[in-house]
Amino acid sequence: MKYLSDSNAKTTKGELLGIYTAILYLAPARESGVMNTCSNASKGCSNECIFFQGRGVFDSVVNARVKRTLDFAKNPKLFIENIADDILEAEVKANNLGMKLAVRLNGTSDLPFELLGGFLKTNLFDRFPHVPFYDYTKNPNRAELFSQGKMPKNYDLTFSRSENNEKECDRLIKLGVNIATVFSTKKKDTLPESYNGIEVLDGDVSDLRFMDKKGGCYVGLRAKGTASKDTTGFVIHV
Repeated sequence: MKYLSDSNAKTTKGELLGIYTAILYLAPARESGVMNTCSNASKGCSNECIFFQGRGVFDSVVNARVKRTLDFAKNPKLFIENIADDILEAEVKANNLGMKLAVRLNGTSDLPFELLGGFLKTNLFDRFPHVPFYDYTKNPNRAELFSQGKMPKNYDLTFSRSENNEKECDRLIKLGVNIATVFSTKKKDTLPESYNGIEVLDGDVSDLRFMDKKGGCYVGLRAKGTASKDTTGFVIHV
């Protein structure tokens, strides 16, 4: 079974910038019934997760993501080796297209892949040091380690704001971590120039967070699907 996906709106935007992106989509939170892949997810985050948006409404897509998660829970080391094979295959495809490969391992999860070594006992970042990896995370400890340079050098993390972690956002942005923030801004409208007095970048230009300006900025994302009706505080209404 192939684990990495390369066909969605997120990857298409990146291809216009010369980046071919492969993303791993698992079942988020406790949706698989066997493990929690998003231990820091808030109510608002769980309600509006992209797992339930777009192609995620189709049973075939949901079942495939659950199947991957079950595979991971059953044999994590074999799972890592299979992803490594997928990355090698994606590299060939990217080269054939004249593009550079980027990989996002937590498309709909928040797992510490930096701690998972597979049978070779070496994480995927160290196996592919020339490949940029990136993720969003709601785990403040992982985000802080990233700010301290204690994550793999080719791994970029953006912290995700939700309705219950504003204090962590304030702390981490002072450490230079970028914060992904969802606004009620409509698709063709301009995002706020600033939030809490800090610059807002347009995160919908592409999903390539490792290419964002660094130093502690908000990365604005427009609410999509049912998120536009959020009342938990997960979406900032402007």
